[in-house]
This record gives sequence, structure tokens and C-alpha cells, in this order.
Amino acid sequence: MAKKLRIRVGGRLYQVEIPNPTKSPMTVVVDGVAYEVEVEREELLAVTKEAKPETAPSREGAAPARPVVMQGKVSAPMPGKILDIKVKVGDRVTYGQEVLILEAMKMEQSIRSTEEGVVKRINVSVGQTVAYGAVLVELE
Repeated sequence: MAKKLRIRVGGRLYQVEIPNPTKSPMTVVVDGVAYEVEVEREELLAVTKEAKPETAPSREGAAPARPVVMQGKVSAPMPGKILDIKVKVGDRVTYGQEVLILEAMKMEQSIRSTEEGVVKRINVSVGQTVAYGAVLVELE
């Protein structure tokens, strides 16, 4: 069950491979160089469910939203109401780019893209209530 990801850190793109994402410590291969890392229990549990949470910056000093990461999809990190959609079909998005605003627990959460791509489909509309894990935006 190896995972392959492309991540951007400080503007630089890295190819990351995680041969076994279900245990900690684990080996992570970044651009061909192996590193031994430890994963917090919360993230490890999410990975074993085939969805790895990714920290996304939040708005108004709230705790970061953690969207469910599935290749080509941006999903709801928690149940809430869609307040604003920042992209449209055909837009090119970059890793970490804000794609929509979700209101959850009376706080605005900035939901950001978990990868680069072109917006293929927007599955929600402003005012819509969504469940945890709902696919909000699809990328290609």
C-alpha cells in the first residue's frame, strides 16, 4: 500500500514515496533520499483509512482545517456550510491555494487545494451544507 505524493515546500516541488504509511516510525523517500520519520497517532490512524489529513491554514486564528486528501479531490475536513467558492471550472490551482471557505462551528475555515491541477468539477454551491469527507472540488 505504498503512497506516492508530490508536495511543495517553500516553493519547491518534491516527489515523496511512503512505502508503508500504516506504521510509525516509517521510511519516507524524498527525491530518492530515504528519511526515517515518526507520525503523530492522529495522522497514522487517518492514513490507515486510505485518507491522509493535510494541515491547511485557517482563517481568523482558528485551528487549521484538515481536508481529507484523495488524489484529484479536495474534500471537507469537517461538516459545515459553504460560504464562498474561490475557483471555477477550468481554473489552474496550485498546492495550498484557497479553493473555498467552509463555515464550521461558527468559524470560517479556508479549504485549500491538496495538489496542483485544473478544476474539473465543483460539487457544491454557496449555502450548501456538507458532511465530513464530502468531495467539494475535483481536479485533473
